[in-house]
Amino acid sequence: MIRVVHLFDVKRGVAERDFIEWLDTGLSAAAKRFGCSDRSTWLLADGFEGSYTHPRPVHNRPKYVNEAYWPDMEGPRAFREWLTTDPDGRAMHDRWFSCVQNHTVLRYVRGWARVDPDE
Repeated sequence: MIRVVHLFDVKRGVAERDFIEWLDTGLSAAAKRFGCSDRSTWLLADGFEGSYTHPRPVHNRPKYVNEAYWPDMEGPRAFREWLTTDPDGRAMHDRWFSCVQNHTVLRYVRGWARVDPDE
């Protein structure tokens, strides 16, 4: 299982609610065709840096987290290729990335698993 996490902010002028609904329906439906088992968006409620005994307020963190769960590395790779090469995928990609800023994508596996970063 691989967890792909997108951290981002929605650009000013973009209707956040409409965009997040599209992300959680349209993008999720497209990703499922490539094997994604679940995809959802989370809103940062609060947080801190440091330890529980010495917390410091969080600053400059993205407001949203979109998580996608895949059975293996092939699914996200094929989905990314579709997003960048297929006309329908490219339209979805361009809508997605024209609405976000401060974007980072991270891939996670269980702590004991080994992953080739070139996969």
